[in-house]
Amino acid sequence: MRYRPIAIFIACLAFAAPSAAETVGSMTAYQTNIVRNNGGTMNVGAGVELGDQLRSDPTGLGMLVFRDESSAKIGPNTSLTIDEFVYNPGSGSGKIDIGMDSGLARFYGGQVSKRGVMQVATPHMVLGARGGIIEVLVAAGQTVGILRAGRMTCTINGKRIVITNPGYACTSEDGKLLAGYGGIDTFPILDSIDRIAGTGLPGAPGPGLDVSAICASALGGSLKVCDSTDGALPGVVMEFPDSPTPPVGSGGRRGDGEGDGCSRFCN
Repeated sequence: MRYRPIAIFIACLAFAAPSAAETVGSMTAYQTNIVRNNGGTMNVGAGVELGDQLRSDPTGLGMLVFRDESSAKIGPNTSLTIDEFVYNPGSGSGKIDIGMDSGLARFYGGQVSKRGVMQVATPHMVLGARGGIIEVLVAAGQTVGILRAGRMTCTINGKRIVITNPGYACTSEDGKLLAGYGGIDTFPILDSIDRIAGTGLPGAPGPGLDVSAICASALGGSLKVCDSTDGALPGVVMEFPDSPTPPVGSGGRRGDGEGDGCSRFCN
C-alpha cells in the first residue's frame, strides 16, 4: 500500500506529458541556410513537424515534401509556418494550411490539393491551390500569387477570384484584389535547387531576388516592389516583416482555398 502514492504520481505524470508533435514532411533538398523555429540549420532528411516555422536567409533555398506528396520550394528570405496538416491516405482528402509572412516560394499540389483544401495564407491574401503549381511572393507590403499549372483561388476581404490560365496572377493592392498577366517563368531562382539567389554558383552569395521579369509584365505596374524613381527595372532585397500580425481587413489567416467566384481568366 505504501507504493500506491508513487504509482499514482507516475501515472499522473504520464497522463500530463504532451504528445509528440506530428511529423508532416521532410526536407528533401537543401542549398543553404534554412532554419527551423529559429534553431539549428536544417539538412536533407530532416523531419518537419506541425507548427514548425521555417526561415531562409538571403541565400536560402530548399525543398520540403509533405506526406501527401505535395511540396514547397523555399526561396530566399522566406518565412513559412505549417499551421495545419490533415491527410487521409485512403481518400486523399484533408487540409494543408501554410502561413507565409515573407519571401518567395513555389507550391506543388499533392493528394490533398486534388480532393481537399491546400491554401497559403499571407498577411494580405489567402491563396488556394487545386492541383498544379502556384508561386507566392510576399514583399514590399504586397502578396503576388502566380499560377504555373492547375487552378488558383485568391481571396481578400471576402472577394474571391479563380485563375486557371498559366502565367496569370493575382495581387493585393491596399486591401483590393487585382489580376493580370505575370509571366510563365517569373522567378527562375526557383527552377533549380542548385542555383542560389540569382547566381549559377552553389554556395555563392547572391545579390538578392531579381524581380525584373515580373516588373516587365503587364502586372508590374501595380506592384510596389517594382516602383522605380529612375525608370530602371529594380531588383529587391527582401526583408522579414517587423510583425507577422496581418493588417485589419486583410486575408490574414482566414478563409478557405476554394470558392464559387470567377475572374475573366477562368477557362
